[in-house]
Amino acid sequence: MNELNIVQLRKERLPKEIAAEAYSIIGHRKTQQDFAGTFAGPDRVLAVLCDGMGGLMGGERASREAAGMLLKDYETKQPSKNFADFLCREAVRMDSRVHGLKSRDGRRLDAGTTAVAVVVSKDGTAEWMSVGDSRIYLLRGDSLKQLTRDQNYRCFLEDSLRKGEITQEHYDQEIQGKMAEALTSYLGMGSIKKIGRSRQGIALKPGDQILLCSDGLYKSLSSDQIKAMLIDNQIDARVSVRRLVDMALAKAVKKQDNTTVVLIQYHGKKTEE
Repeated sequence: MNELNIVQLRKERLPKEIAAEAYSIIGHRKTQQDFAGTFAGPDRVLAVLCDGMGGLMGGERASREAAGMLLKDYETKQPSKNFADFLCREAVRMDSRVHGLKSRDGRRLDAGTTAVAVVVSKDGTAEWMSVGDSRIYLLRGDSLKQLTRDQNYRCFLEDSLRKGEITQEHYDQEIQGKMAEALTSYLGMGSIKKIGRSRQGIALKPGDQILLCSDGLYKSLSSDQIKAMLIDNQIDARVSVRRLVDMALAKAVKKQDNTTVVLIQYHGKKTEE
């Protein structure tokens, strides 16, 4: 694990209703371009995860700058409501920051990063934002639901086919190409227009788990494998994130990508004895 790419800020102790843990591996890559962080306050926790791109140090700088900006702004501005709106405004600011990054010789770095973020309050509400193809899942009981939708060429083709804008033949041809996984939205584009978000607060139930992850996880493990691992280790969030990432590394068919997860468990209100 590369401890330098995980930031866990504690303004105060986590609310007893919530547990939050993060874990990351560099995999078989030469650089770690994932970056994640959590910020805990007395009433809620913010989690953010970014997966950078841009070669050499570009992706690492992009993800670190974006996630760091969100964590700092959250601490400074201390929003108390409308968290999805706040996260979307931050995505615009993060996009501008990453777009403006420069190399040592003063040239634009031409780097980018995905981003997913969620705010979970101790009253049991969750709001989220996403850009790119990092994901947020909600586990409730034995059902795992992907809350985000990948912003890539594959999903663009699916939408176009559903709307009748392209033929099945064109879809089948394009989906087999190398560009199928190319992102259609990411931080660093400049003037970003496509941001995924929750339209209303998600009402959590005791036992619910929210998982943020980079594509290194879901490209190594199936949804059923992710679900089974979360269910089997739901007692301890710290154990759960480590076993989940270690399983991805063990299951990797090719060289394992950077893999990062942040897990938030909602325990619900505790009754006083």
